Amino acid sequence: MNLDRILEQLVTEVHGALGAIFIDREGESISHYTTLTAEKIKLMGAHYGIAWLEAEELTRRHLKSSNPELIFWVEKGICLLKPIEKDYLVFLILDRSGSVGQARRWLAWALEELRKEI
Repeated sequence: MNLDRILEQLVTEVHGALGAIFIDREGESISHYTTLTAEKIKLMGAHYGIAWLEAEELTRRHLKSSNPELIFWVEKGICLLKPIEKDYLVFLILDRSGSVGQARRWLAWALEELRKEI
């Protein structure tokens, strides 16, 4: 299964999902699927990729640990970030009606599928 198809299935299976993007540690898009514009999901992926790096640094410095995932509740939706190995992240955005539990289950599935492709 290719990267685009994995992200498409992730977005279509999760209630309220607006888009998903597979990014490298610098926030550069590798693949995405979205109901938003491509530009918007790429910009969001880049910004939340930076937020991930900052949160990871703070967690490492103060807690001597790492983040297995980050979930942000923002005014217009819910954002989930999960790393794949040490070089990549998957960013999934939901509208406010989205199910975080369902999103986390499907995100775990997507990460396993993406690992097979990279």
